[in-house]
Amino acid sequence: MSTTIALQTCAVFALRVALFFACRKYLLQNLYHDLQGLSSEHTSTPPFLDSTEDSVELDSLPQPSTTSASAAPALPIMKGKRSFHSVLSRSLFALCFTESCMMFGLLMFQALGVLQARTRLLNWNISLAVLLTSILVMIPLSYSLVLSDTASFVIGAQTRQRPSLCRLLLNTIPVGLFLLVLEYIPLPSGLHSSSFISTTLSRLTVLGTIILGALSGFGAATAIWTFLPLFNLNRSLPSDEDISIAEQGLERVRQDLARHRYEVQKLQASQPNNNSNWFSGVLTSVRGDSRLTSALQELKGLEALESQMSQNLEVLRQRQSEAKFASTLSGKLFNWGGRLFAMYCVYRVVISLVDLIIPLRPRATPDESSTTGADMISTWLAYSVSLVSSGDTDPEKLLAVSRQISLGLVGVIILSSIRLVLRGVARALRVTSRNLGASLMLLILAQLMGVYLLTTLIQLRTSFPSPPSRPDTEVKDVNLFSTLPEYELFGFLFDGSFLLTAGASAAMRWFGDRIGGLPGTT
Repeated sequence: MSTTIALQTCAVFALRVALFFACRKYLLQNLYHDLQGLSSEHTSTPPFLDSTEDSVELDSLPQPSTTSASAAPALPIMKGKRSFHSVLSRSLFALCFTESCMMFGLLMFQALGVLQARTRLLNWNISLAVLLTSILVMIPLSYSLVLSDTASFVIGAQTRQRPSLCRLLLNTIPVGLFLLVLEYIPLPSGLHSSSFISTTLSRLTVLGTIILGALSGFGAATAIWTFLPLFNLNRSLPSDEDISIAEQGLERVRQDLARHRYEVQKLQASQPNNNSNWFSGVLTSVRGDSRLTSALQELKGLEALESQMSQNLEVLRQRQSEAKFASTLSGKLFNWGGRLFAMYCVYRVVISLVDLIIPLRPRATPDESSTTGADMISTWLAYSVSLVSSGDTDPEKLLAVSRQISLGLVGVIILSSIRLVLRGVARALRVTSRNLGASLMLLILAQLMGVYLLTTLIQLRTSFPSPPSRPDTEVKDVNLFSTLPEYELFGFLFDGSFLLTAGASAAMRWFGDRIGGLPGTT
């Protein structure tokens, strides 16, 4: 028996390794490049200190230095080697992707009767532990490393090397604070198991449900505002002349920005060094610091103006491109599909509001079926699919399929908002390097993917029969779903965060349309 379990575990481990390297080689090859392009959308003129960052990657060439006085020494890293933050983000994303696939695969093995129950449970616990460690410890620690790397780069640090032990210890402080805050998240009152993994998973599910609900609300508000004609009445089609005027104004601002950066470089180069006379150095420093401070303030204002004008120009170009696409047959079909999706989002908002006002009755017994997660549209789609595929309209099967369809539609809403969220994060953190921005976005995607997987599995638990036993009984009788908490404990959190974020996003877009005059810029 133990020999069979060992051989099966080795086979599962080999599959895990193959998935990891396949993700790094094939999936990340295009994804990382797309994230680099997304990171560079909000910044068109990198600061004068960004002269060597992209030389680490082969697909980005270093920018020439503007002055020899402030030029930095050459990097000791060989060209063609990836930077530390790039390797770290790629590895963590591949790890989360691998363990997510393994958990779904083990559930499929359980349904098909493949592998022994002990092997499935052992590898399930390994994947769950690795995924929880990555989401709660490794990725937050990587956030600190990447953001501190970004900060040191912005202030002029030109060394690109692996972080030291002291820096690693300092970056563990935010992770410790995050885990401390997570410890204070209250556990659901209906939680049965009190094991460490179960309580940690429940607290993470509370946080993940709120995050996913917020992303769903933002995506629903975006779809409604974009596709429903009621909210597009005040949108005008920009002409080529409007775009040309915006481009000319942006070019003038960029020329002023380049000139101010050059002046700031000269002032920084003229600062006294430590070898000069102390008294004369103090006088020169006081006069120089005042001029340098004033120049830096002007530079900061011009950078903010250039960023806003770049966003406005991007919106004008996007709106003109969308108008041209909408005039084609494929564009008309896409817009009609978007309107149907937006109508579903409106229905989802109404259903969430009703569920908050009139909550569903919880199950009285574990064997009693629950309608949590199903809605009228998902039920109708499940009924249609069942009639077309097999003609079987068994209520239990329809309920399970409708929950899965509803979950898939929520996933589509979340995916529709991911791009805007990533762009907003890069803009808010003022990440001016394409590689650093792509690494940060990849870490965010890895964490969201892990949280979404766990929340999805918890919701899918209601689509399957109740586990025959509790997790602490005989291993041969354990259903893998029994190691997960019930979704009924978290449905209220999802509806609440969904409605709050949808309402806040709609309010921000309404005020943005009235004040900024460029709808869709948020």
